[in-house]
Amino acid sequence: MTSREYPKVWSTFERITEDGRTLAFIIEDIPEVLWSTAVEFMLGNYIREDVWWTTAGTAEDPQAIEEYRVLLTSIVKQKMSLACFLTESDGKERKLVGVNMCMVQEKERFVEHNPPKTKAGLLSLCMFSEAMKVTAIYDKNDVSKYLMGAGLSVSPEYRGHGVAVELLKCRMLLAKEVGLKVTGGIFTSASAQRSAEKAGMECVYHIPYKQFGEQCKIDFNSTTKDLKIFAIKVE
Repeated sequence: MTSREYPKVWSTFERITEDGRTLAFIIEDIPEVLWSTAVEFMLGNYIREDVWWTTAGTAEDPQAIEEYRVLLTSIVKQKMSLACFLTESDGKERKLVGVNMCMVQEKERFVEHNPPKTKAGLLSLCMFSEAMKVTAIYDKNDVSKYLMGAGLSVSPEYRGHGVAVELLKCRMLLAKEVGLKVTGGIFTSASAQRSAEKAGMECVYHIPYKQFGEQCKIDFNSTTKDLKIFAIKVE
């Protein structure tokens, strides 16, 4: 991969609310001083709402949360993750409203991790291991590695403004800058899948959660019909 400027501002955009207010957002690399803040952000609504983590029961187990905290910390330290901030007019006050954890994933190389000890951790590892058997991203794009999304979350009060879509678009820019030809990953929920489509990503694999659950020997309690993998070339 090529060297790059870090941290870097990737995008700024505005949205008009229903009551006529203008919201200004900025997307940038997560700076080192905010690594722990971003990790705690992901340990908030994300693990209580996402299909993956609710199925595993991560939020109900403090030890499982700590295991996930360790994993997320190792990911954010790779300097490949993005944050979206709501900014005030003076540009000095900022509020973290969205995070997209990312990492480089190589074919036939499993993510480095500390083996989990909790039931929730083992369940989530089982699901990820099963999903990683799918080689559609590599095969369709003829690559041996890509920039993989490792979790995307937006604060509930700022959903509906396209923050997730903008984060995905910036992820494409990041992938290209570091010399990767593709970015993609597992999109677990219907809302995440819609964001991927709006960002121009292509669904390269999908499987009904019922069938995926049978493969993992896990009962998915999800209103989303399919687990989907999306990807896009960025060269």
